[in-house]
Amino acid sequence: MSRDLVIARNGDSLGGKLLDSSFTITTDFGSPLTFKARDIYWVHFKNPPQTPQDEIWTANEDRVRGAIQAKAVRFKPDGQKPMAIPCTAIHTLILNQVFSARRGLTSR
Repeated sequence: MSRDLVIARNGDSLGGKLLDSSFTITTDFGSPLTFKARDIYWVHFKNPPQTPQDEIWTANEDRVRGAIQAKAVRFKPDGQKPMAIPCTAIHTLILNQVFSARRGLTSR
């Protein structure tokens, strides 16, 4: 079963399930691009100077930078109630991964 992970700017992390179905990002390509969450492996949120823009990395090896059009993500931590986490509090979302004690995180 796949699992998602939210990593906060301070290094804290929560495992669970992202409840948002897609992300829209405005890039230098001109038009906003929308990616389905099921096709995304990583979302890095703007955090200068390390990450000067938001980034989305997809299973198709697309990597786009720009501004994500969301203020928060909806996330349900394992065993907890769903919550809205402000994008400004998130360093990285790791999506659609399978955790194995022997192999670590792997893509589904």
